[in-house]
Amino acid sequence: MKVYLGNKKIEIQEGMTYLELSEKIFKDKEKIGVIVENSLKNLQDKVKEGDRLFYFGKYSTEGHVLMQRTIILVFIMACKSLYPDKTVQVEHSIGESMYCELKGKNKLLHTDVELIKKEMQKIINSDYKVYRKKTDIETALNLFAKEGYDDKVLLFKNMDLKEVSYYEVNNNIFTFHGYLAPSTGFIDNFDIISYYPGVAITIPSSNNGKIPEFKEEKTLAKVFSNSKKWTDLLNVENVGNLNEYIIDKDIKYIVDISEAYFENQISEIAENIISDSDINLVQIAGPSSSGKTTTAYRLSVQLGSRGKRPILISTDDYFVNREDTPLNENGERDYEVIEAIDLPKFNDDLMSLMEGKEIELPRFNFLEGKREKSGKKIKLNGESIIIIEGLHCLNPKLTSLVPDKNKFKIYISALTQLNIDNHNRIASTDVRFLRRMIRDDNFRGNSVEDTFEIWEKVRRGEELYIFPYQDLADVAVDSSLIYELSVLKKHAYKLLNAYDKNGEFYKEVKKLKSFLKYFLDIEDESIIPVNSILREIIG
Repeated sequence: MKVYLGNKKIEIQEGMTYLELSEKIFKDKEKIGVIVENSLKNLQDKVKEGDRLFYFGKYSTEGHVLMQRTIILVFIMACKSLYPDKTVQVEHSIGESMYCELKGKNKLLHTDVELIKKEMQKIINSDYKVYRKKTDIETALNLFAKEGYDDKVLLFKNMDLKEVSYYEVNNNIFTFHGYLAPSTGFIDNFDIISYYPGVAITIPSSNNGKIPEFKEEKTLAKVFSNSKKWTDLLNVENVGNLNEYIIDKDIKYIVDISEAYFENQISEIAENIISDSDINLVQIAGPSSSGKTTTAYRLSVQLGSRGKRPILISTDDYFVNREDTPLNENGERDYEVIEAIDLPKFNDDLMSLMEGKEIELPRFNFLEGKREKSGKKIKLNGESIIIIEGLHCLNPKLTSLVPDKNKFKIYISALTQLNIDNHNRIASTDVRFLRRMIRDDNFRGNSVEDTFEIWEKVRRGEELYIFPYQDLADVAVDSSLIYELSVLKKHAYKLLNAYDKNGEFYKEVKKLKSFLKYFLDIEDESIIPVNSILREIIG
């Protein structure tokens, strides 16, 4: 039987699996997965005539994702062995680490962590095979109930599925959104440390194959902690809980309370600003599609209701004309660097304002790629507060002429309070990508292809120019809404379903559609307030 390994034609024995072929061609455990026809495949599936195969290693971008899921599998197995009456809760990322807790146990002591680490290493050394299987929905629900996975039963019982994929490892049953390594022995290095009240788990970086140093993100950790307390009170920890509200037609309550929670965050910030008479400049920064524009407006309303006169300025309107955008090392325009902003013009306008002069704000035309005059002239008075928002608003270079005592700095991100189930988290980057894809299609003239093409550069820019400054913020805001993916789903499907199957990013399209399938739709968008952060995205 003829297949292609990249562009090389090879003859193989009929009936071989992708894993058997990989083990025949490559060194032991060198390759962790395979892409065929622009789609990830289960390594246990059989190779088909004419397949064009692209195997990838565990330190590739794709491989790193599989390794992360696999180390979580190993952690769950270790905890099931040591604490069989407790439930692992995979919470969120902390830098390059994954934070997990053990539900039903007040805290994990450092002695617990040492026991877990030894048990994890034992499971890795045992090199248990990871089998991906399928069964009908009724059998799957019985399996999950037997394992005590009430969260998975709740999730899958309301989905219109005929069969469900699951994993079996050493007679244990698991479900993961996405593929795992072929066996536990693929984990060759990891670290687990105590991070009260849970643990932080780290695997080697995809950049250099080394364990990165654990970096605590204090500001975001507090926001995650506050959001978790709130979702626990609502009993909406997982997608299954959210879907129940939709089925029971109680979703308006969740919408209203989610919006109220976000508004309360903004109201508290407004109080902090008002209480300090020195503050006359508010800076709002955050990664792409985190809701900076809506947050700036809603903060202006809160400050206005307290007698202040807010003036909104977006650094996006100070972009240099597209043809003047700096080039990166590959000769491509780099829209993420701070130099993509006309810093001299921005600082001149900012200082003119603060010195009592009148200025005319510019407006950037994203369709034309040029800065224009807006006709909007502004001048400060005694009650004025300037609010600037943009990617680089926490970078000291942007407002270097303004003393720190006059600034209040806000970091905002969509931190995704919701998980698919106890073992499968929702990455905040996926939520932000969907937000940006839908928003750019609606308001910036960018196609799905355009958003995919630029996203890697956007993420690189965030790592270099935004995340390093987040702990300079006076406060962090979580802009995610518990219900938002149940709204965004149909907007995203409309765009993703129209994507060409032969397109460069079809693999990513399939992954997004697969993850969105867990959410039931909120059909009635009239229940979403006109000032919701979602209106910035869907209109």
